[in-house]
Amino acid sequence: MESKDAHSWLWLKDGFQPERSLPVSDRGFRYGMSVFETLRIFEGTPGFLGPHLDRLRVAALGCGFCPPWEALSALPALLGSLKGTGVARVYLTAGDGAPAAPAEDCRVVVLFEKREPCLPASYALRNSPAPHLPPFGGLKTANYWANAEALRQARLAGADEALLFLPDGRLTGACMANAFVKTRAGWLTPTLRCGARDGVVRAWTLQNLSVQEAPITREMLREASSMFLSSSWLGLLPIRSLDGRALSLSADIGTLNPL
Repeated sequence: MESKDAHSWLWLKDGFQPERSLPVSDRGFRYGMSVFETLRIFEGTPGFLGPHLDRLRVAALGCGFCPPWEALSALPALLGSLKGTGVARVYLTAGDGAPAAPAEDCRVVVLFEKREPCLPASYALRNSPAPHLPPFGGLKTANYWANAEALRQARLAGADEALLFLPDGRLTGACMANAFVKTRAGWLTPTLRCGARDGVVRAWTLQNLSVQEAPITREMLREASSMFLSSSWLGLLPIRSLDGRALSLSADIGTLNPL
């Protein structure tokens, strides 16, 4: 970690210890074989802690990982001890071993980076032209290079974020967030089968706003009147434009704040 405001810990048998590196033999490093959850820490309090840990356990089981479960039980104490405001990421890696070997010696890593919550009022989006193939559907894995490259290209083009699409044209979401689109049928969001991230803020939004999960095509986006993104850091962030076309900043989300 290069920032003085960034810290990291590794689970070592009976507790989390400060650690700034992983062995290069770890399959999380070698092959991207890891799952993670991102939590917003606001003034020392982790948001949606219980749901995040539940999803981490589900992701581990879904990938066949056998993490040290006592480490997951110890996460609330570690995350609750963090001071200030920022982002914490909890990674479960496959540990050492051959590519197809069972993940029986997983590592648990926690990263915390202090950030000031100075988000813009809205984002400008662009549609990424490259097809996107998210691994494991809605699971959050370390295979994020394609997302990072699409985000880089969006920033070079003057946008804040990009929308990603499956080869058949269905929307998966944004590079670093889930997407919600207002059409003539109302609010829609991509299904997990389309590669949407099974995030806790997405789940919160589905419970608190009238939204349907459905496939969303590029053609539907051309008729969309409003959009917003959701993530643990952004909360619900309105979209002001898509590929230069102005969108309405919907009042539907004005009073909703999951963080």
